[in-house]
Amino acid sequence: MPSVTNPNNLMRNPMGPGTSSHYSVASNPPQHPATLPSDMPKKWVLPDHRRLVRVPRKLCYEPLHAPYRPVTFSTNGWPGVRVRDVLNNTVMVDAPYDTPFLPYGWRTTRVSLEWPGYHHRPDLQKERINTVMPGQQPITRQVLAQYICSILQNFCQSVKRLGVTPTYGSWALKDDHIGLMHIFLLSIHYYQDQWVPEFYVFE
Repeated sequence: MPSVTNPNNLMRNPMGPGTSSHYSVASNPPQHPATLPSDMPKKWVLPDHRRLVRVPRKLCYEPLHAPYRPVTFSTNGWPGVRVRDVLNNTVMVDAPYDTPFLPYGWRTTRVSLEWPGYHHRPDLQKERINTVMPGQQPITRQVLAQYICSILQNFCQSVKRLGVTPTYGSWALKDDHIGLMHIFLLSIHYYQDQWVPEFYVFE
């Protein structure tokens, strides 16, 4: 279960940016796990060696095969992008102008957010988004990341005062526990009639 005790520990990390160890790892990023023929890993490691853990999801969103390829998000070749950075427009995902939904010819699609410990709220967790932008331009990877992170941001703000199921207390969305600065978006996957994001948080 995740435990965020020192969100600023990067400043004191001997393997963080600027060190030879960090450069060696960051210059050889791994293949994105969403492109492998296996389930998403339960844990993930950042270039500075900080560890992330996958946010649990319902078994109904774990099919053996999906009809469409997942959309991946990475920065500087390394899988994963911090939600807060996307919302603050301080980072560009790799291949930001790619149009992942163009081959399907859709004008809209649905994004469904899942987070453990909270009663299902369709009004907060499901949103239909436009896949065609103004000027009839298809949605880009960067804009899609912004859409997904905005849905999560709205959900976080809405549930801050709500209780979380005791068995999932460690997944509570609170600024002093798990906030937007602690969450990373790795990919989004198609299940049945909706796209479900893969989120990870600091271990």
